[in-house]
Amino acid sequence: MTEMLSVMDLFALTAVMVIGLPHGAFDGAIAFFLGYGRSRARMTGFLVMYLFLAGLYALFWSMLPVFGLAAFLAMTVLHFGSGDIQHLAPVWTGRAGQLLKTCQIIVHGGLVTIVLPYFHPDEVMQLFMILAGPGAAVLMDAVYPALLVWLAAAAVYLLAGLGGPAKRAYSMAAAELAGLVLVIWTLPPLAGFALYFCVVHSRRHFASIWTTMQSRISRRLIIISGAVLTGLSWAMGAGLYFSQTLGGGFTADEAFVRTVFILLAALTVPHMVLVDTLYRPKTKKMAQI
Repeated sequence: MTEMLSVMDLFALTAVMVIGLPHGAFDGAIAFFLGYGRSRARMTGFLVMYLFLAGLYALFWSMLPVFGLAAFLAMTVLHFGSGDIQHLAPVWTGRAGQLLKTCQIIVHGGLVTIVLPYFHPDEVMQLFMILAGPGAAVLMDAVYPALLVWLAAAAVYLLAGLGGPAKRAYSMAAAELAGLVLVIWTLPPLAGFALYFCVVHSRRHFASIWTTMQSRISRRLIIISGAVLTGLSWAMGAGLYFSQTLGGGFTADEAFVRTVFILLAALTVPHMVLVDTLYRPKTKKMAQI
């Protein structure tokens, strides 16, 4: 991996940058939806804070790479899992319902953070070392116990889908998960990650946000705000790439891998704050009115 990325690896990383990464570009439209677009000052403040949080996390990663990577993996489980179960109606209530939701988040979010490293330990270990150095070996040691947790969560998930009015939706979710496990097992790790991130998570996020935003914000504003954030993200990526190839001592391939995942991790922080803690709670309240 450190010597030469395959054509499939290069295609996968490019897809993440061109298709997957901009899925957060709708954050600009979400900011308008949440009221930040009422004035230029408020929108400027939003953009500054958004980029500040991303830059702060990138700095954190550069200072403590193992912790930066570990935090990114944890955020990935939470964000991917939470996003991919929005369409599933709860079938249990109370504490049982909370347990089921936690299990669903672990199962969906753990596909690329737990199952994928388990299937491809050597390749993923090489990626982790590029991203965080030799100390990343401790993260691979955690994959096996994490898989046991994932399997237990999958068992609870399966039990919840055995009957009731939500059986069809849960059966479709189970079929999707089974197909993704097969794909992740078959494809090289970067290709498996890119397929899940671009085709499943990003597509679902695009569709959900586009449907909600169109009834409240003009298409022109959605597209313009998305283009601005996408351009800023790519500019950050270009700066990160050249800083590592020119002064960081990394090869072009290593710098590409680091650029994609460090940038993805950095942008995940403000994206999660906006989507998971502000946007989704508001839309749920609106749906209940």
